Amino acid sequence: MTGWRARLRSSLPYLLGVAVIIALLLAVNPSRFAFAASRFNPVYAPVVAALSLSYYLLQGIRWQPLLRAVGVRLRLRDTLLLNFAGQAAGLLPAGELARAVLVSEVAKVEVGKVTATITVQELIYTVLLIAAATPGAFQRTIAAVGVSVALVVILAVTAILTLHQLFEKIAAGVEKVPLLRRFVPDLMQLQQQTAKLLRRWDTLYWSPLSALQVAVTITMFWLVIQALDPGRVSWATAAFAYAVAGLAGALSLGPGGLGGFEAAGVFMLIVVGVPFQIAVAATVLQRVADKGLATVYGGIAYMYARRHYQLKNARVVRRGRRRNRGSSPRKSARRRS
Repeated sequence: MTGWRARLRSSLPYLLGVAVIIALLLAVNPSRFAFAASRFNPVYAPVVAALSLSYYLLQGIRWQPLLRAVGVRLRLRDTLLLNFAGQAAGLLPAGELARAVLVSEVAKVEVGKVTATITVQELIYTVLLIAAATPGAFQRTIAAVGVSVALVVILAVTAILTLHQLFEKIAAGVEKVPLLRRFVPDLMQLQQQTAKLLRRWDTLYWSPLSALQVAVTITMFWLVIQALDPGRVSWATAAFAYAVAGLAGALSLGPGGLGGFEAAGVFMLIVVGVPFQIAVAATVLQRVADKGLATVYGGIAYMYARRHYQLKNARVVRRGRRRNRGSSPRKSARRRS
């Protein structure tokens, strides 16, 4: 019973995300959604697919110097392959850890170090995403306040991960919460590795690649809207809507932002004047073009990587959880001694 409950609890965010998408489709009426989706101009399809692939290609290229900084010695082609392979689990519970676990398996390094590189990569990406949303946000006073608050929150998270004394105060508070106490050793290790990376000059030096990622993913979202309703929104407006939806997805419990991104995306598109049925169609098609395609070519990449690197088990995320729990500084010190 305990194992069944644990599996249900881990699957709950995924089920909630799927439920949100189903609720949106029912709210718009499936026949109206089908009609809106049928308006998609197929001329845009190859460009959207190419942008989706380009985003994850840039993600892998950007990841390479961060991995090098923590001692992971992989060739660029290996990093790209493993980054693509990790996308196969992008919409599964804890699937965000998949690419970290794959790299730790192949390079024989602690998964905590690799997780720190992903944390830094996503922090920089999020800051740049908020920056891209600023021009569209300042056309609306309330939106400008929201974007400013989001930027302050991200900068606060960066400060917590960078300043050790501030982090220790936060960790001391977390230790007083029984359900969170067991995560403190892992958080301490993550903070140490993240702080080292954020203080390196080359971490910021490669940030233009993250900026290019932001431009690619916003352009993909804008083109999906253009394919459904040409001229409805500008690129800056699409950037504003996508950034808010992306932040909502990141804060939601759903894997890969599932549910949170769709709900916020529909709401933001309605705010900027997109009809409800077009907003739902655009948001769902964006998800298909992004995570849907990534799951497909990620699965192909994973099958190849599994044979090429002789990976033992397909359940990399579950193994990563166990390894992450067991890789605290205290246990590592015992092993070394």
